[in-house]
Amino acid sequence: MKHTHFADLHCDLLLYLAGGPPRTAFDPNARSSVPFLKQGGVEFQTLAVYTETAPGSTASASKQIACLKKTVQEFPEITWMPAIENGSGVIEEGESLEAGLKRLEQWHRELKKILYLSLTWNTENRLGGGNFTDVGLKPDGEVFLEKLAELGICIDFSHTSDRLAYDILNYIDKRGLKLQPIASHSNFRKLCDMKRNLPDELAKEIFRRGGVIGMNFVRKFVGDDFIPALRRHIEHGVALGGEEQLCFGADFFCTADVPLKDFEPYFVEGYDNSSCYPKVIKELKLSESLTEGLSSKNLYAFLKEH
Repeated sequence: MKHTHFADLHCDLLLYLAGGPPRTAFDPNARSSVPFLKQGGVEFQTLAVYTETAPGSTASASKQIACLKKTVQEFPEITWMPAIENGSGVIEEGESLEAGLKRLEQWHRELKKILYLSLTWNTENRLGGGNFTDVGLKPDGEVFLEKLAELGICIDFSHTSDRLAYDILNYIDKRGLKLQPIASHSNFRKLCDMKRNLPDELAKEIFRRGGVIGMNFVRKFVGDDFIPALRRHIEHGVALGGEEQLCFGADFFCTADVPLKDFEPYFVEGYDNSSCYPKVIKELKLSESLTEGLSSKNLYAFLKEH
């Protein structure tokens, strides 16, 4: 089996580029640079607009949006799709709700489509609670869910607290919203006990509702024995009912931009940039159907529907 085309649901190239000159899309430090993407056979890449919850978050996101537009123009040979990692990039903590909703509508219109949005990152904001909290859905978050459903933007669970994730599902059901939950870059907590990974109940609910889950390559979320550990996560996802809903969401980023000392080294050597997908697929030794699905087929089927 020879698989040369790959699709990925999450990387942080925009955060790197927004750092300004002399940074470019050719720099290896980005880990998801254009040369690495081409070496890895990546023909579809989602670009996340990532911000922390802090003053100036929307200005940071705006800078990344500008980088996204430039990247799309300069490298049309790759299909790029925008996403929002943390609702704080769309709305500041102290500004009006109307301003944030208007900004989201404007970006969605300018970019033609935003694939998904996460209400939070690791901490709490005005919309809800992130991974490292036990905070649920807030009233402003409810309004944002309504807007996401209206615009056809998926809701991402990769950076929600468990409480927020369940609150979102309950709100979707209560309001009858056509809002698709996914997890863009998460593995399974049962195999690697990190809050960034999904408990089985949430993973099964994403699968049941037709969503996809992107397998994350960060060492702390996979395991030190990278290939055997990643295979275990994939097999676990299949056992939960997600054989046709697993994809890649490797989460490659410039490690200098996210200084979390407890996570170093962030990636396992040899599997630390976007050129590694052919190697990963070869070493995983999965069935042909699962290989094709994980490489791109599952994500493309999801994109076609949504």
